[in-house]
Amino acid sequence: MVHKVGVATVLGGACVLAGLFHWSNLALTPRLQVKRCSTKSPREVEGLSLAKLEGLAQDLERRYIQTGKLKGGVLAVVRAGKVVGIWEFGEYNSETVFKFFSISKVFTAIAGLQLCEEKGVSLETPISSLVPEWPADLHDESGSAMAPLLLKHCLTHTGGFSKALPTVHPLSSFRLTELQRLHKQICGAGKNPETLREAVKLEGRHPQIFGPGDHFNYCGVGSQLVARAVEEAFGMSISEYMEKHIFSPASMDSMGFVLDKSLSKQCVSTDYHPWILPAVADGLPGSRWRRLRLRVMGMLGLLCGRKVVDHLKPAGSGVILPLKIWDRSLKFFHPDAGIVGTGADFVEWLKIMTNNGKGNDARQIFSQFVLDALATPTTPELQVRYRGT
Repeated sequence: MVHKVGVATVLGGACVLAGLFHWSNLALTPRLQVKRCSTKSPREVEGLSLAKLEGLAQDLERRYIQTGKLKGGVLAVVRAGKVVGIWEFGEYNSETVFKFFSISKVFTAIAGLQLCEEKGVSLETPISSLVPEWPADLHDESGSAMAPLLLKHCLTHTGGFSKALPTVHPLSSFRLTELQRLHKQICGAGKNPETLREAVKLEGRHPQIFGPGDHFNYCGVGSQLVARAVEEAFGMSISEYMEKHIFSPASMDSMGFVLDKSLSKQCVSTDYHPWILPAVADGLPGSRWRRLRLRVMGMLGLLCGRKVVDHLKPAGSGVILPLKIWDRSLKFFHPDAGIVGTGADFVEWLKIMTNNGKGNDARQIFSQFVLDALATPTTPELQVRYRGT
């Protein structure tokens, strides 16, 4: 949601604290970098107390850096298009290349809203008319026909897709179809898609677990369908579209699905808390040995009191695929979790989002339609549909 009064974000390599941080067992002192946006007293900047913000930064350092829960991070506070303060913790700074994981979905949503605006597409449009490989006729687990899947469902996690995530949903909540899909994935059954088009086509063969719009259920398939609709409408990959229509106009110079290799030394690795490793193992395709190894690592980490297990995926490795993030042979761009970029890039985005969609030169980057759509709640009455409800 967009708040005109201000936005705060934390950047790193794992989701926590309204943004991203990165896990490690290091305890480092934060570097404080405050950029004031006015000449007012340093204790108050346009209604914000720098003293209180500095206290918040110190508290984050004490709770997460000194205790070994985080390797580092960047905390930015932005108001009305101006940077109030940037705090850099531990090993990381504003030029560190972070993996944005599910924040990628926000940029995919922006691309989908731009599709509506520039091509005259309604949010009520059936997705099958925008994405040729997606079936018009959907069915549930029993084979009964379902209502059409609309673009708005793909933007609001209400599509009813049966692709569950063990790291997000408890296994006890999985429906039969979801458990069967997870079992096949773990056993390595079927062909792994090599492109976004193939992934969407394969997804369309699976039943829905509820009717589109009936419930909220967090899933990345909706973002993939939105991205495919953008690709079809504009005749370019979602990576090319975002570079041309979002990142470049917004001066987010190091943002994207593929980055220059010169940034490789600035990339974070992918680390995990020991207690999350069993869930990671549950969704890992391939050999049983790899899954067993992760479970053992998690158990040993807990027994030894380790805060994190470091470098399960080394710096520069892709967010999802094993390819390096500078590998230009990459063809499968994950619009739901695959974007990488620097902390400075993300701050540029926050400046635009808190300045009515305008960039540093007062040029309109995102329209009022896009801003309003992002800021409008659409599913307040919908509940997650767990087993038995």
